[in-house]
Amino acid sequence: MLKDNPNKIWVVAKPFQANNPEYTQYNEVAEALSDFDDWTDDTETIAGCEVLFRGITLMQSFKGNVIGGLCEQIHPDCSTRNKLPNSEEILNCEECVTRLILDHVK
Repeated sequence: MLKDNPNKIWVVAKPFQANNPEYTQYNEVAEALSDFDDWTDDTETIAGCEVLFRGITLMQSFKGNVIGGLCEQIHPDCSTRNKLPNSEEILNCEECVTRLILDHVK
């Protein structure tokens, strides 16, 4: 699935009770981050979530905490990441994630 559309941004949600994760593709970083934030906030049904581009994990969450991924590797002291999930704060990540895609993945 990811191989068929490598230039799309993907959000992968991993439900607690399902064997297969849910893959959703996006053209816009803002839309992908909004859904990532929503699924990260849904700690009752979603175990973890990832934002992917060309197979690289840009952001990742586990049980409601945003940890790991290229975001944390490049910006380990990011104060915004510690405030997530938060529908207002996730907007501050759009520019940074776009830069990660352009500078480190393409």
